Amino acid sequence: MVALATLAQLEARLGRPIPEGPEQDQAIAALDDASALVLSYGRPTWSTDTVPAVVRVVVLAVAERRVRNPDGMASEQAGEYSYRLSRDTPAGVALTDTEAHVIRRAAGHVGLTSVRVNRAVAPHSQTWGVAR
Repeated sequence: MVALATLAQLEARLGRPIPEGPEQDQAIAALDDASALVLSYGRPTWSTDTVPAVVRVVVLAVAERRVRNPDGMASEQAGEYSYRLSRDTPAGVALTDTEAHVIRRAAGHVGLTSVRVNRAVAPHSQTWGVAR
């Protein structure tokens, strides 16, 4: 599978280069994981060249969350300093409801759909309202 965003794009959002080694390996894995998740909600045929820009934004947001918070910590405290993420912030590689909606919409998966229904009743001697 090819990631739907590049390491350079992720670095631009982080505001720093990601050094080669384990940190870069984790960032590349985060891009791959985010891309796989997004493809499962969108269109599996999307590629780096064909993915809608708004979907690429979601891939990068998910990967950035993973890189910034690889352990999925919800809060931390050191002395008088404390920090807490919103309860609505997903941990690891996960989508918010809004991100999932954006992907589905870009893929054309929203709104009404039709469902084929097969009739499980054997045909009768007459058709609807017409005697034979």
